[in-house]
Formats: sequence, C-alpha cells, structure tokens
Amino acid sequence: MKNKLVYALLATLAISYAHAETTEESSLFNGFSTSGSVAFLTDYYSRGYSQTEGDPAVQGFLRVDHDSGLYAQLFASNSELDIGSSIELDYYLGYDYLVNDRFKLNVQYADINYPGADKFLPDTDYEEYSVAATGTGLLSAEDTLNFTFYYSPEYFFQTGKMLRYETTYNYPFAEKWTAYAQVGYNQFSSHAAYDVLWAPDQEDSYYDYKVGGNYNYNDFIFDLYYVDSNINKALSSADDAVIFSLTKAF
Repeated sequence: MKNKLVYALLATLAISYAHAETTEESSLFNGFSTSGSVAFLTDYYSRGYSQTEGDPAVQGFLRVDHDSGLYAQLFASNSELDIGSSIELDYYLGYDYLVNDRFKLNVQYADINYPGADKFLPDTDYEEYSVAATGTGLLSAEDTLNFTFYYSPEYFFQTGKMLRYETTYNYPFAEKWTAYAQVGYNQFSSHAAYDVLWAPDQEDSYYDYKVGGNYNYNDFIFDLYYVDSNINKALSSADDAVIFSLTKAF
C-alpha cells in the first residue's frame, strides 16, 4: 500500500511537470524544476558501515521541485548486504520551508527498498520520517549548519524503532572548495534489536562520523572523505575508510 501511494504521488508530480513544459495556458503547473546527478564512489558507506562491502558503487539521483517547497526524489544504487538484492531504490517526498534568507526547515518521508531481497529473511524495506533545520552565514557568508532527526517505526530487518540524530557543517573555504564534517548518533529500541545487525556488541546505539572536502568544477564534484563508527570492528563492513567519489550534477 505504501509503495502504491508513493508511486501515485511521484506520477502526479511527473505528469504535472510534463504538462508545465508543454502548455502556458494555466499557471497551476508552472513553478516546477528538475535536478539530478550521477555518481561513482569507491565505496558506498552510509551511517557507519559499507553498503557494498568496500566495493565501488554507481548511484543516480533525480529530484522534482515546486516553487511551493514541495519536492519528490528518487535514489538508486548498487548494494551488497547479503540479502539477495543487489539494488537499493529509494523514494522521497518532502517540503522545504524558508523562514528567511538564512534559515530553512524541512520535513521528509522516505521509502527505502531493496528489490528482490530474500523473502525468507526479515523485511529489509522500511519507512523513515525526518525533520531538519538548516542555518547559513554562521562563520562565513555561505557556510551551513544542519540538524536532522530521523525516525523509523520499523527499521531494516524488522528491528523496531530506530532514531538518528545528525549534525552536518559545511564551510566553503575557497572558490569552488568546501570542507565539511558530519556526526550521527543512532539509537535502537533494545539491545536485542541492535544485535540483530551488529552482534555481539551488546549495545543499543552507535555513532558515526564523516570528515572531508570537495571541489566543484563545472558541476563535476570531486569528493574525498574519511568515515568511521564505533560499530563492532569484527565486522568488515564497519571498518573505517577513505572514500573518493566523482559526481556529475545536472
């Protein structure tokens, strides 16, 4: 049911955008814009662990925005989670609210999917909700500080509620160059839920962090960063890593 709802909303946005491109008779369909990117990464590392067992990844991203602040996004990537699926396919619906020229609020719904996953395993697909606040111009005219709270009522592998608190800071230190840092704290509903994914840590939470910098040359983004977490280091997917990515934005 959730997928049908997402598909319907995405289709509505797509049809509306297509209509806006072919007619000028009604202002109802004006105000749409699209953006996207294609990326190559030496490793798909997210929230403290590798999604590809340290192998490279190719990713695609597409977003449709409306001037009202509403948007829809699609994200796709290869993955290696030993669940019978080699693809991650995510759908997002959200709303950006500009409080003023230096402060923005965001609410978002995400539907995370692994098509073809083994049906004999606990459910790998899950939904996630988030709220975020972003401020600009803190230490320089263009730096940004973001705080985001994520909530999943039934996380990956049916491990129950999962909360994530994330802080990201971006600092443009030269023309086309940006340095950034991110810290995330992930809280599971119980030790048992945590151990389903990260046994035998005997914990119910973990943190992860990311530090790096990127260079934007004609919408080709060269990114180099270091990632690590305090997840069970006996698991190779939780090793720290230095990752390079090349993204073409359009």
